[in-house]
Amino acid sequence: MKVMETFNRNLNQSLVRESKEISDFKLQIDLLLKSVYERLVESERVVVIGAGKMKDFSLAFFVRNFNEVILTDIDLASVTEAESKVKLSEKELKRIIKIRMDYTGFEKNQFFNDFKERIVNCHTFEKVDQVINSKLEGLEKYKFLKNYSESADLIYVSPIYTQLIYNQVLRECAILRESGYPEHMLKYIESILLDKMVEIINRFNNNLIETLKPKGQLMVLSDIFQVDIGSSFYLRVKNGIKNQEVMEEIYEGYKQKFGIGIGDYGLLNLNEKLESYLSRWLIWPYDDKSSFIVKLKIYKKI
Repeated sequence: MKVMETFNRNLNQSLVRESKEISDFKLQIDLLLKSVYERLVESERVVVIGAGKMKDFSLAFFVRNFNEVILTDIDLASVTEAESKVKLSEKELKRIIKIRMDYTGFEKNQFFNDFKERIVNCHTFEKVDQVINSKLEGLEKYKFLKNYSESADLIYVSPIYTQLIYNQVLRECAILRESGYPEHMLKYIESILLDKMVEIINRFNNNLIETLKPKGQLMVLSDIFQVDIGSSFYLRVKNGIKNQEVMEEIYEGYKQKFGIGIGDYGLLNLNEKLESYLSRWLIWPYDDKSSFIVKLKIYKKI
């Protein structure tokens, strides 16, 4: 199993088991998907980005409403496992195409394969820059779903922005930290790669848009912050989650305190490229102790 696939496989396996809260979340998503579906000009093909263990959407909705359902993820084993647990007819199963996909090009460039080994020999910022830049060479032109240009009537994006590389970078740095690599160098690496996320997300979003048909629809979920269940902040969010104005006020306060995160930037970047016509805040259960607060936005290609 490849380095990035292993990382994402472990991540998918950590997701909470089925529960009433997860079922309720899926139901909310299905209702919103139904409203999007009714706006579509055609319903030939839907593409799912970051399908994983399908804890945030119902596969049944897609196969019953589209002629072709393309499920993509770098960890295809989790997708296959989740698919096997859904009761579908033979006809419905034939509508599904599963594609293993690297959304960033980091696997193609083997970014993580010898990352620690090369970094540990870097003793200056300049040397770190050389290693990172060599590993990013050519990625500015990286494309995924090249064979599906302008072919999707709907693209559904699971909460994935925060999983695009940076968490794995932090994991690699944590291992280097345990081995005694200098802290100031690790902080520099983390800072450099965080800055690179702007380019990575911009390229990711451009790939999504290129895959959409003219007048196609894009539904995106982005995890904005994680909250501890039972905390005062969680209770405040839970009480205000259905009120868009209240949630935006909470969000503004959060941004002023902690700044803009990767999940925020993913949507802000899309706002510059497409027209959004619906926005919702949702609580996505993670485990017994915490939940993600997710912002869902629906865009249309003009």
